[in-house]
Amino acid sequence: MKTLIFNGSPKKNGDTAALINEMVLHFKGDVRIISCRNNIQPCNDCRYCWESAGCSINDEMQEIYPFIQECDNIIIASPIWFSSLSGPFLNLVSRLQTIWAAGYFRKEPSYIKQKNGAVIIVGAQKGTEEIPTKTALTIMRYLNVRLKNVEKIYSLNTNNMPAENDSEALLKCRETAELLNSLCI
Repeated sequence: MKTLIFNGSPKKNGDTAALINEMVLHFKGDVRIISCRNNIQPCNDCRYCWESAGCSINDEMQEIYPFIQECDNIIIASPIWFSSLSGPFLNLVSRLQTIWAAGYFRKEPSYIKQKNGAVIIVGAQKGTEEIPTKTALTIMRYLNVRLKNVEKIYSLNTNNMPAENDSEALLKCRETAELLNSLCI
């Protein structure tokens, strides 16, 4: 089993990382975490991918594209910023433009196998998770994730209780990892 986790938090040991770390403890197989702290530039709209496979920017993302094709699970994890996924996360996933362009501009069939997935959203208050969740699901659709089965994990009181102390969210991380493990047997 192979799992790719997109970490949209610029904090190395923040609330988002706490939930990711809990989930990783329970995953089987190869788990890779790509963070907005990695050396990955955002898409610059050069439109290279409109006519050619891949991306013209030569950075760490080049290593991730093949893993996206072959992985079994995609996890999107992000803090909420202004009722959205974090800006650094959106910069990171802007590099998935080449996957969208393959179908839309180059008219190529999807080369990405179907996947399972989960969304981890961390924020200060309940009621702010709807928009970031919808955005995460849109991204997952282009990565060929089975949307009806996507697990959603929320820790939405982080101004008062760090995610590492949110027993409900931590339990959901464990249960989701175990569920995704069982789906890949």
